[in-house]
Amino acid sequence: MLEKLALNKDNLGNQLYLFCFSLYLIVNFMAGTTLSRALGLGAIVILLRLSQLAVLLVFCKIIIFDRHKFNTSLAILVGACFLFIVCKQTHELDPFFMYAFIVGAYGIDFKQILNKYILVILSMLLLVYAAAVLGIVPNNIMWREGAGVVRAGLGLATPSDLAAHVFYLMLAFAMMRDFIFSRQEIGFMTLIAILIFAVTNSRLDALLMVLLLVTMYFRRYIFKAIKYIGFKGMSLLIVVYALSDLLLTYFFDPYNPFYAQLDALLSRRLLFGNMAFEKYPIHLFGQYIYQNGNGDPRGFVVYYFIDSAYVQALMMFGVVFLLVMLGLLVYLLYRAFKKQYYGLALAVLLIALSMAVNHHFWHISYNIILLALLANLPTLSMNKQ
Repeated sequence: MLEKLALNKDNLGNQLYLFCFSLYLIVNFMAGTTLSRALGLGAIVILLRLSQLAVLLVFCKIIIFDRHKFNTSLAILVGACFLFIVCKQTHELDPFFMYAFIVGAYGIDFKQILNKYILVILSMLLLVYAAAVLGIVPNNIMWREGAGVVRAGLGLATPSDLAAHVFYLMLAFAMMRDFIFSRQEIGFMTLIAILIFAVTNSRLDALLMVLLLVTMYFRRYIFKAIKYIGFKGMSLLIVVYALSDLLLTYFFDPYNPFYAQLDALLSRRLLFGNMAFEKYPIHLFGQYIYQNGNGDPRGFVVYYFIDSAYVQALMMFGVVFLLVMLGLLVYLLYRAFKKQYYGLALAVLLIALSMAVNHHFWHISYNIILLALLANLPTLSMNKQ
C-alpha cells in the first residue's frame, strides 16, 4: 500500500514537472517571436509572469515530491540564491529559470523530456509560421549587409533565431534516436536544412546543421572516436575551445587581415565581443551590459549584441559563473560516458561548438541538454544499430 502511494506521488510529481516544462517552453518560445511587436510590450510582461508561475510550480515539485536529503536541499537553496543575485545584476533571468528546471528534472526520464520538447517546439514553429503567413504576427525581413540577400524570420524575432531553433530541434531528435537514422531520413533533414538556409541565410547555423547531419551519417565511426578520446580528452577539448574563443575575442584587432576576414565570416561577432572587453571590466559575479539586437520590439535601434555564450558568461555573469558553466558541460560528459550514452556526449560537443556563435545556451526553448544533468539517462550501447 505504501509502495503504491509512493509510486502515485512520484507520478504526480513527474506530471507536474512536464506540465510546467511545456508551459515554460511555450512562453519562452513566444518571447522570441514578433508577438510583442504585434501586441505591444505588455505582452512581454504577461509572458514573464507566466514564466514565473511555471518556475514557482517547479520549485513546489522539488519541495513536495522530490525526496532530497537536508544537505542536498541546502545546496539547492544556496545555488538558487547565488544565481538569483547574479541574474538580477545582469537583468537576465534565463539562467535562474533554467536552474529550476535542471533541479526539477531529478528522477525524470530524459527521453520523456526530449519527447515533450520535440512535440511542443515543432508545434510552436508550425503555429508561428502559419501566423506569419496569415499576417497575424510580423515576418521580420532583413538584408545581409553588403550582400543584398533577403533574410526572413517567419514569425521569429530574427532569421538567425529560426535557424537556431531548427538546429536545436534536430539535435534533440538525434539524442532521442541516439543518432540512428536511415539514409532517407538524413536526406529529408538535409532538405529541411537547405530550405531553412534559403529562407534565413544563417550561415553559421547552417554549418552547425551540416555538422549534425554528418555525425548522423558517420555515427558508428564518430562514437568509436568519442570512446577512444575518452571523458578526459573530450573535457579538455571543450575547455580549450571555450578559452580559445575568449582569447580570440579579447585580442581581436580589426586592422589585422586575418582577424578582419575571420570576423567577416563570423558576422562581426568578434568585433562586438571585443567591444565588451574594451568597455567593461571583468567581474567575479557579473554586471549589466546594455544590448539590443535585430529582433528588438521597439523597431530600429543601433545594433549591439554579444552572440558568443562564452563571452556573455564572462562579461555579463562573471568569472565564477563561467567556471560553473564549463563545469556543467564537463559533468554532462561524465554522465554520458558513465552511461555509455555517446549520443549525449556528441550533443555536448556540438553545443559547445555552437556556443561560440550563438547565445541560446540558457534558453530552454532552444537548448534542453542541461536538463540531462539530473534526469534519468538511458544506458545505451555504441554497438546498437
